[in-house]
Amino acid sequence: MLRGDPRRDRGTDMSRNESNMEQLEEELTCPICCGLFDDPRVLLCSHSFCRRCLEALLEPLRSSAFSRSPFRCPTCRKESPHNGASSLQVNYSLRGIVEKYARLKVMPRTGVCAQHEAQPLNMFCATDRRLICGRCATADEHREHRFCSLEEAYERERRAFDELLRGAEGWPSPGALDRLESLRAAKKGALQAVSEDAERAGAYLEKLAAALESKKNEIRCDFETHKLAVLQAYDPEMTRLRDMLDRQRGVLAAAEDFRGVTEPLGFLEHMHDFRQKLAVLKGEEEEREEETTRTLPEVPPLDVTKWDAVRLGDVDKITVPHEREAASSTTVAARSRRFVPTLLAWGLFSVATTLLLLAGVTEEALWEVTDASTRVVGNFIDSAVTYTLAAIR
Repeated sequence: MLRGDPRRDRGTDMSRNESNMEQLEEELTCPICCGLFDDPRVLLCSHSFCRRCLEALLEPLRSSAFSRSPFRCPTCRKESPHNGASSLQVNYSLRGIVEKYARLKVMPRTGVCAQHEAQPLNMFCATDRRLICGRCATADEHREHRFCSLEEAYERERRAFDELLRGAEGWPSPGALDRLESLRAAKKGALQAVSEDAERAGAYLEKLAAALESKKNEIRCDFETHKLAVLQAYDPEMTRLRDMLDRQRGVLAAAEDFRGVTEPLGFLEHMHDFRQKLAVLKGEEEEREEETTRTLPEVPPLDVTKWDAVRLGDVDKITVPHEREAASSTTVAARSRRFVPTLLAWGLFSVATTLLLLAGVTEEALWEVTDASTRVVGNFIDSAVTYTLAAIR
């Protein structure tokens, strides 16, 4: 059945029913104990009270001298004759209403609408097949929907539930269980593979980190060595210059001291010393000018971008900044080592040739020539060693 505007009337009726239930509860409340009537008894004035409440009021009157006096209604104060609370008439109609109301009150309450606060879900939309409240029935989303009673909806949905349940009796599906087991096994294998890959990656990265640390220490050591070479190249020259400047300042200070000397002997004595010191300093100055032509080691800027082309696995093959210079020095030293035996061989050959040429001379002359040849060879050896050391430096 399609309903239009009557849905609004139904929501209004529900609100009105709630209000009527509250008013009914007030009517079914005893004025004395303020609870629902319990075995209600009615007086002549038609007011009803609980039997126990009336007994509590009549007990003092029964023990007094006025026990036969009329009882006044607690509500209207009208007299009602009595012979105890049990003698009063039972209000059967009121007792039946109270019993029905009590049964309604203990019945389970319906749910509450999530969209409309405190509105009970006491209607069923057959179109959407769900419970709604009275306000939902008046909303646009349920316009022209079909509604039915809760009993009818219960029977229909019960049959639908049984049908759906029969369709799901084969659950859990064997195919789904097999698929789940295969997925569990695959998951375990995948996790194990990931763990193994993580261990391999960790070992590789640790090895790479160790190689980087080793290379960093090697490069740092190379820079320290080059720094020491720079100090050895500059410090002696700077020390000689400082010493020379100090002596020049001393000579100039001494000259200032005897400039005002007018005594001839004293002036000539100081002048002699001044001339000697000045000559020595000028000689050192000329030597220094000649040494300035010597090339001092240069420190070119380091280009670290060339390391970008190195592969991760070849980190240990990175060349240190001054390795090429060291290689050049090694080459020079090797050439020098090859040159020394040549000089020695040439010297020995010269000695032998000299001895053969002088075979016919006297013994004394021969010894003199031998000594001279030995000195010649010694000079060759000294020259070779000096050349080698110079080449290494």
